[in-house]
Amino acid sequence: MKTGLALIVVTLALAGCGQRYAEAWYQRKAQCAGGDYTACSEIGHQARAAMGGPSVSPAASAVPMPLSTPIID
Repeated sequence: MKTGLALIVVTLALAGCGQRYAEAWYQRKAQCAGGDYTACSEIGHQARAAMGGPSVSPAASAVPMPLSTPIID
């Protein structure tokens, strides 16, 4: 019984915190749509951080590239 009550309280607390984040995100999204490119950049950085890191992995290239390109005259 106590465990169930504790789970309900934690769920409601987390739901309340998520709502405030969503409102802030929608406000930043509206600023981005209005032409504020700093807001767009911040949204992108938040999304990339939420996904766990950089958007391009170093192993994404299947074709090995040369270390240098020869100069042909």
